[in-house]
Amino acid sequence: MYRPLMLCLAALSLPPCLADSLQLKLFTEDLPPYNFPLPDGRVGGSSTEKVEILLTRSNLTYKIELTPWARAFESARSQPGHCVYSTARTPEREASFVWIGPLAHNDWMLFGRTDKPQAPRSLESIIGARIGGYYGSASALYMIKQGYNVVMSANHDISIKNLMAGRLDYWLASGDSGNALIARQHLTGKIKPMIPVRSFELYLACHPGTDAAVLHKLQQGFQSLQSDGTLAAINRKYSD
Repeated sequence: MYRPLMLCLAALSLPPCLADSLQLKLFTEDLPPYNFPLPDGRVGGSSTEKVEILLTRSNLTYKIELTPWARAFESARSQPGHCVYSTARTPEREASFVWIGPLAHNDWMLFGRTDKPQAPRSLESIIGARIGGYYGSASALYMIKQGYNVVMSANHDISIKNLMAGRLDYWLASGDSGNALIARQHLTGKIKPMIPVRSFELYLACHPGTDAAVLHKLQQGFQSLQSDGTLAAINRKYSD
């Protein structure tokens, strides 16, 4: 006991003591129904509920911050003890994180205005169209890599406004979050999903330099939530 204590107190340049290192900082974005701000300032959503139950059962202290996605992603990618959710697990991101999940299934869709004269026949048929995406999102980066014209914005709300104003032809989002954002903007019936793009699972993604014991607790705890039906119960709550 004496030696570890003295090491912690020896110098400010040394790593923090173990008790402090166990607090996780979690970052997420406004992306209903997975994560979104509540009126009281807390963060809600299906993924948030799963993550909070996981951390509580794992006896880990944590803080959740809701922030623009690019900042959330970079914070978790660059510093041990930081995690980000709900994060699409893609081949390009695989080595950058330790992945806990999946929290949800994610279908990328292209949404369009319902007053368009003709629905597109396929993804390939709209190669020159203006597609709204947002900075740092895996879906936008994927479409750019495939040669599509993606107009980047800071968030989905801006893309929705640009779509309705005619400055975009399509808007790229997940099926569930897209429909939730449309309803929140009171645009149900004016925008609809038109073309499926690709599917991925969403995870809690943690910096690989995070304490190994903490990561092990999270992996084991998530398996417990799967086996005891907790995850399924939360999914039912948000699908009703």
